[in-house]
Amino acid sequence: MKTKLTYLIVFCSICHISFGQTFTANGVVIDSISHQPVPFATLGVQGKNIGTVADENGVFHFVIDEVSFNPAEQIIISSIGYHQISIPLSKFKQGRFVVNLSQASNTLKVVTVRPDKFKTKVFGRTGNSTIMTANMFTQRDMVNDNLGKEQAAILPIDEHCFVKDFNMFVIFNHFQNVKFRLNFYSVKSGQPDKLIVDKDILFDVTQKNGWIRVDLTKYNIYLDGYKEIAVAIQWVKSIKADTITKSSFGVSVTPVPFHAMFFRNKSQAEWEKHSTAYVAFNITADSFKPDKEHKEVLENSETPELSDSVKNYVAYLNFANEAAASSYGNNSEIGKYVHLPDANIYYEVYGSGKPLLLLHGNNASISSFYKQIPVLAKSYRVIAVDTRGQGKSTDKTTAPFTYEKFAEDMKLLMDSLHIKETNIIGWSDGGNTGLIMASKYPSSVVKLITVGAVISPDGIEQSLFDKLQISSSKNNMKDQNQLNINQRLLALLVNEPHITTEDLKQIKAQVLVIAGEKDVVKREHTKEIVDRINNAKLLIIKDATHYAPQEKPFEFNEAVLQFLK
Repeated sequence: MKTKLTYLIVFCSICHISFGQTFTANGVVIDSISHQPVPFATLGVQGKNIGTVADENGVFHFVIDEVSFNPAEQIIISSIGYHQISIPLSKFKQGRFVVNLSQASNTLKVVTVRPDKFKTKVFGRTGNSTIMTANMFTQRDMVNDNLGKEQAAILPIDEHCFVKDFNMFVIFNHFQNVKFRLNFYSVKSGQPDKLIVDKDILFDVTQKNGWIRVDLTKYNIYLDGYKEIAVAIQWVKSIKADTITKSSFGVSVTPVPFHAMFFRNKSQAEWEKHSTAYVAFNITADSFKPDKEHKEVLENSETPELSDSVKNYVAYLNFANEAAASSYGNNSEIGKYVHLPDANIYYEVYGSGKPLLLLHGNNASISSFYKQIPVLAKSYRVIAVDTRGQGKSTDKTTAPFTYEKFAEDMKLLMDSLHIKETNIIGWSDGGNTGLIMASKYPSSVVKLITVGAVISPDGIEQSLFDKLQISSSKNNMKDQNQLNINQRLLALLVNEPHITTEDLKQIKAQVLVIAGEKDVVKREHTKEIVDRINNAKLLIIKDATHYAPQEKPFEFNEAVLQFLK
């Protein structure tokens, strides 16, 4: 009995209310275009237990303790499907505040899977022991509330699956109704990290106890490249039962070594870990074998005058802003610059271990690798870079771009980070840069992986150049600086590189040359690169185009990790 009581004390969340001077922040969250309420938007201060969840009419109110109040701090307002914004706390002291959120555009994906190539599995706890109870939630009292509180569990999963449902075991529910939001997070350093599902999944619980199942089939949740995820329930609303004075909600937990559950009191607060706790959360998913994957991503408009490989390459060139619900390339917490005399080079570092430099393609950015970074960062110190004049990197020159200049930038970045040698993955233009780095700085590159690289412009289909020239002539971009950069990037693609056999002989690194079966780079050109580099290896990814890292992320990532080992 004493042990059970101890667990209840540890795992029950208690609301601490300040009796000092306070003020109430209140207002409404609306859509900036339609001016309609944004229901259940979250508000919070980074790293603090301050904030709430708006109601179904977008209305919110919460208490701020003026003793710890810092007017310069920002309230972060977010809702899935909208751009997150930050507003100084001081603004909320001026009276009822109207928050305008603008809708975020998402690139739609069509996923096709053969139905005979999966196995249905359950990931997570399926038992319903009542040894312990995670009693998270209490009744809102109009101002001081627990809205926004989350409880999460980390679940090991297969790397390629579609989620069918979520299940949790309720020990007791003293409410008439509780509304939750279901969130899926990536895992970093053993705890929930970033949202990975851009669906606003809300569900109600009226059942007093037992297993609760949430059907997720309509959301088409496809988890790609994760070996573990964090699944969380977030409390967004409750209705108190008239006949019961007690107001609480408990989920089954059992003490199991090497398992933990996580809490945070508000949407932007830090996660708190409680060890030896196995919470009764699980998901059912259709699991696919990586070597049997059949996936097609359709993007942009049809261009029937072009071959399939050219269509996909054009889609790739327009990929810079896709980023698919990730923050890679726009991570204000870890993004940094190395300041060169004629440029500022932006980079982000993830994970730890041996350095691995990621170089994107023409007119793209770090975000191109959003399906690679979370996988590779588990084993390597991933350094993702925006090339000069692209992404967040700037360029102060007007001279033509060259891959030699890009290679020099990367060497200066390595020097600034005190990196003597690195592995490199270079996609398209990044692969060209990688080849030049490996030949020009042979002692600095250990292993090089190129994807859709060329050693001369002759390696690319002529119809692509024709299409790009037509698009360029019709360009009416008003930003002259960006127009200039785009024209220089197009000239780079048309005129460069010119890597000789003698250059390739200087390469000491181990090299893996990758191309899609339907790549815009000519097959004979790819083979020529392999033949000219000592002991280079070749991988042609079946049914893939120049867009292979996105079309076949599992096959690509597995090949990369195997080669790097």
